[in-house]
Amino acid sequence: MTEASNRSYVGLDAIVQTCSKIYPDQLNPTQAASVVKYWLGGSECLDYISIYHNQGNETSPAHWHYVTFGFSDLHGDNRVHKVSSKDDPNLISGYGFELTFRLRKPAEISNSVQDIPLWPCKLLQYLAKYVFKTGTQFHAGHHIPFGHVLPNLYSSNGDTRIHDLLITNDRQLKSFRTNLGSVEFLQLVGCFENELEAAQECNVAQIIDLFSTSRKTGGSLLVTDMTRQESVFDIIPNAKQLTREKIEKEGSQLGRVLARCAWNAESVSANDTNFRPISSIDLTFDLDAAKIFIKILRTRLRRGKWFVFDSLNDQSICFISMDANNQGIMVNSNQQIMVLGIREAQILLLPDQIDLCTDRMSHITNLKDEHTLPLKYEIPFHKNTKMIISIISSKEFNNDTIE
Repeated sequence: MTEASNRSYVGLDAIVQTCSKIYPDQLNPTQAASVVKYWLGGSECLDYISIYHNQGNETSPAHWHYVTFGFSDLHGDNRVHKVSSKDDPNLISGYGFELTFRLRKPAEISNSVQDIPLWPCKLLQYLAKYVFKTGTQFHAGHHIPFGHVLPNLYSSNGDTRIHDLLITNDRQLKSFRTNLGSVEFLQLVGCFENELEAAQECNVAQIIDLFSTSRKTGGSLLVTDMTRQESVFDIIPNAKQLTREKIEKEGSQLGRVLARCAWNAESVSANDTNFRPISSIDLTFDLDAAKIFIKILRTRLRRGKWFVFDSLNDQSICFISMDANNQGIMVNSNQQIMVLGIREAQILLLPDQIDLCTDRMSHITNLKDEHTLPLKYEIPFHKNTKMIISIISSKEFNNDTIE
C-alpha cells in the first residue's frame, strides 16, 4: 500500500473515532452527504454531516447532534486543504476545527431517519461557504449575528425567536491531533437577540455559562431549542443584573467579532506587505455591527482596550485606544490610521474622538429596523485625517444569500 493510500482517510477516520467514543452504539449514523464532493467540482464544501441521536442527561433534553466533516483536512493529499509542514508544532488540520450543533428533539418524535430535520445541514453548509470563501476561522467565544438567515432556514417549521449563534467548545467531543494537525470541535448555540447583545457587551463565555444552568436553555450540553419562548434573562431573574454589574466592573471581555463590515481607502495596494499610514478611511457596517461599535466605545475603548471586527471578506478593522499596549499595534498619535494591504486596518481613537463617535452615533442603538438606512458619519481626526462610517442594510452585503 502506498503512502498516499495510507493517509487518504486519516482525518476522516480520526473524526469518526472521536464520535464513536461518545456514540459506541451508532457506528453508522445517518449522514447528509454532498452528491458531488467539493474537490470534484461540487458546490457544497463539506463532504459529510453525521447526525447522532443523543438521549441527553439530567440537565439537557434528548436531541440530534450534527457533526461536520470537511472544515479540517480529511484526506491529507491536497485535494481540498493544502498539506503544511509536519514539523510545525502549531500545525492545524485544514481550518483547524469542525462544527457541531445540538437540536432539541420533541418528545413525540421517533428516531427514524424521516424525522430528522435537515435544515441544520443547510446551515452548516452555509457557514462552510463563508469559511471556504473568506478563509475566516471560527473560535470559541465568537458569535454570529445572523439576522434573517437563521429564521429563514427554519421557517418551514414555524416562527422562532432564535436568530443568532454563539460559538463554544463542544461539551462532549474532544479535540485531537493527527499528522495532519490539530482539530477542535466548535459547537453552535442558538440564542435570542437580547442574549446576543449581552454577549457582545460582556463575553460569549458568560452567556454560555448562564445557558448551561437551565434545562430550558440547553443545560450542560447546550442544546438549542428553536421553539423556546423565554430568554435566559426571563428564566434566571437576576442574570441581567449580574451581567450588568460585571460589565460595569470589568468592562467587556469580548475583544473580537465576526461581522458584516468592510473598509476601503484610496491608493492602497493588495500587494503591500508593510503597514503604511493613510489620511482617510471609509468603513462600512450593517446595523448590527454598528451597534456593536457603539457598545465597545464604552465597554472597551474608554477602558484602554482594543477591539477587532473581522469581516466575511477576509478584512479586519482594529480599533485601538491610547492606553492599549498589545504587541502588533502600529498606530500612534501622529499616525492614527495604518493599513496592511487591503486586509488589515488599525485605527487609533483618542478620547475626544471616542466622545464624538458616541455623541453622533449613539442614536442608532434605538433603531429597530433598517428602514432609515443608509446613514453616514464623518469623524475628523487631527492633522487632516478622518474616518468615514457608513451604515447600510445587511442585504447589501453580498454574503447573505441562501441558495
